[in-house]
Amino acid sequence: MALIDPSLPAAGLTPQTRPAPQAIPHAALARLAILHGEAGHDLAGLRFLARAPQACLILMAAGTGLLAWQHLDASNTSLEREFVWALSVLTGIVAMTGLHIRGYAQGASRIPLHRAVTALRRLLFYTGAAWGSGALLLMPASPLMTIVFAAAPGLAMTLLLGKRAMAFTAPVILATAGAACLGTSGPWVAAAILAAGLPIVCLPMLQREMPARRDFLPASGAL
Repeated sequence: MALIDPSLPAAGLTPQTRPAPQAIPHAALARLAILHGEAGHDLAGLRFLARAPQACLILMAAGTGLLAWQHLDASNTSLEREFVWALSVLTGIVAMTGLHIRGYAQGASRIPLHRAVTALRRLLFYTGAAWGSGALLLMPASPLMTIVFAAAPGLAMTLLLGKRAMAFTAPVILATAGAACLGTSGPWVAAAILAAGLPIVCLPMLQREMPARRDFLPASGAL
């Protein structure tokens, strides 16, 4: 009996060949990273638009509280000044509500996302300027209330909207500080307003750094 070498291929059979390794699709991977960044940007824009109603509620509550304080404090501010300030702030609130409906909650016929985000930023800037005009129209007599007038809505909007709240916070802080410096409150109240506004402006950067630091510490501990 003839012995068969197992290393030789059987008659009529061809040895199987491995497929050639394919090149890594670097272009596709780069495109995937770009798409991931675009998706994250769009998601942030949608969240920004979705929080517009909460921002409007914050402004309405803060404005109502300020006007109530003015009346309880027996302020000398005329009713005409209060009406002009309230009307200017309410105009921004109504415009933001309408933009939220047309840009987020209307469905398929809504306006493009980038246009809605840009429009909301502009409306926030207008509403911040309108709120800051209250420093000239109905400046609180108490220095502490003047600082609260500028810092409280800015802090609430920053906690809600993050870095995009800068469009609202910056005109409020600057207008109130300027009015305090030019008015009877004095430069030290203006300096206190700017000092209170600085951490509010820096708060979104701290919020962005804290998750990154938490992710870095376990990775470094594993090493």
